[in-house]
Amino acid sequence: DFCSHNGLLFFTGIDAETESDHLFRSADGKAAVWAGVIDDLWQLGKPRGLGGPWKDSKVKAGVPSDPYLMTAYDKKSVELSSTEAAAITLEVDVDGTGLWIPYQSFSLQPGEPVNHSFPEGFSAYWVRAVSDVDTTATVQFRYE
Repeated sequence: DFCSHNGLLFFTGIDAETESDHLFRSADGKAAVWAGVIDDLWQLGKPRGLGGPWKDSKVKAGVPSDPYLMTAYDKKSVELSSTEAAAITLEVDVDGTGLWIPYQSFSLQPGEPVNHSFPEGFSAYWVRAVSDVDTTATVQFRYE
């Protein structure tokens, strides 16, 4: 997560083993916060990420996941899996206005993950997932 305060930018979720002059660690060393100014971001390299709205999550049919950020990444892919035969539809909000548009539906079989790479240049602000059945599902994105 991140926030700004008094002109500084703060990031949490930092690997406590990372070495940087911008890191502040808890006394027990189990948590770390990165603090810097906006221009420091250029030194961090290209944004990358791995995560998603569901990871072995119990989901209800027709109930969308929480939105997951999708903007500002060049290469995007997703892995989907389910404990039941299911169709999981990815919906996108292309401009951040809250208008959800179906992107693609994926037919899943138990124990058979499906991988999908988004087309080059594909862009949306947010993405969410909707299952057609109650199941335990995983939808994890890889952004590079």
